[in-house]
Amino acid sequence: MTDHTRPHLRELYTQRESALRTWLVANAALVSAIDRLGQLRAAKGKALNAQGISAHQLAQFRRWEKRKVKPTDYRTLTSYAQHRTIITSIDRRWDGAITTAQVEVDRANNDLAVATANLLSTMPAALASELTDLSVRRLSTIVRATANTDPAS
Repeated sequence: MTDHTRPHLRELYTQRESALRTWLVANAALVSAIDRLGQLRAAKGKALNAQGISAHQLAQFRRWEKRKVKPTDYRTLTSYAQHRTIITSIDRRWDGAITTAQVEVDRANNDLAVATANLLSTMPAALASELTDLSVRRLSTIVRATANTDPAS
């Protein structure tokens, strides 16, 4: 692919280089978005822990809220009321940022799938696999996952 004397080979080389660059940028954006989401979730977890809410207590609270069946004994009811105030306050503080970060992850995931499809359209799957350090199966899965959720398809 280094013979640039033929116009069609030069064009193919340019397309492949562009597709790979785009894929690398999309992959880096996805990694960054996932890291940010993880940091926000960890910070929310630390905020809950700082207020004395354990993972077990949070899970119990979420079950109560989901079922809309509140505890009935006084001690548990008191604990539930205290936890509800703390948890809803922390949820209000963190959930907007976490939702925004999740949207960024979803968008970056979609962008990577588009870039992967473009990459596979410009070069053989084996070459794309070697350049991206992903298996051919993984590359195909990325493309298929987006094709299945894309409303335009």
